[in-house]
Amino acid sequence: MGEHSFSGLQTLRCDDLLSVVRGRHGWFLANRHDAYIGAALLMYGEYSELEWHLLERMVFSDKDVIDVGANIGTHSVPLARKLSEIGRRLLVVEPQPVIFQSLCANLALNGLLNVSAENVACSDAPGQLRFVEPDYRQPANFGGVAMLEATEAGRVVRCVRLDDIVPAEFDVGLIKIDVEGFEQKVITGAEKTIRRCRPFLYLENDRLEKSRALIEALWALDYALWWHRPSLFNPNNYAGVAENVYGAVRSLNMLAIPREIPAEIGGLTPVVDAAFHPLGSA
Repeated sequence: MGEHSFSGLQTLRCDDLLSVVRGRHGWFLANRHDAYIGAALLMYGEYSELEWHLLERMVFSDKDVIDVGANIGTHSVPLARKLSEIGRRLLVVEPQPVIFQSLCANLALNGLLNVSAENVACSDAPGQLRFVEPDYRQPANFGGVAMLEATEAGRVVRCVRLDDIVPAEFDVGLIKIDVEGFEQKVITGAEKTIRRCRPFLYLENDRLEKSRALIEALWALDYALWWHRPSLFNPNNYAGVAENVYGAVRSLNMLAIPREIPAEIGGLTPVVDAAFHPLGSA
């Protein structure tokens, strides 16, 4: 192992695969072959920081948080730290075993003891799912791995309803969901928790063919929705790097707030037509 500086960041090369980097929100074990999250940590010292700017506003002093599809914890770590300061807890869920190992390592590296971690997938029913496991030693987007039905080929992963793993004492104020097209199934499997706690929801909606059903499912639960399209590049990134390797790429997410909570969300576009999607007509 050798310590070196990359893009002005303090990093430690562990082997031919992994480095530890000191970023904006703490220490992170990053796969150097990960085209998005790992690469961003090593270049900018952060990943999708403009998402975090919205997320941190939804951490409330008397509520717990759930992160479904946590990946290696670039948002989980600052969420857990913020929750620890106010005596609340975080539940993180990540189905890829290799990615889950790094998630747990990052929670441990930052001394975060208020987190429960589950190496499962979430859906609308318990059972099994599969995913095409990438070669983690070759360049790829490891955060873009989608779950598949159990009848398809791939590595088997246990699947649960979120309702079945949320601790009974959790009073949930926010659920973040980033599960590559399985968002509606996660919502269906979390309806008991959603109806009990009425949390804010922050979820990815970048699959045109699934958008309308997802929007209508959230409306049926009596949520108001807003589009959030943050750029992946943060001009004020932690490393101070001016180069934008993402170009015009943005995340496609929605913020969902219970209709009984008065809310004015400046800068975000309300979702008023389930057939509309920023990528085209759903």
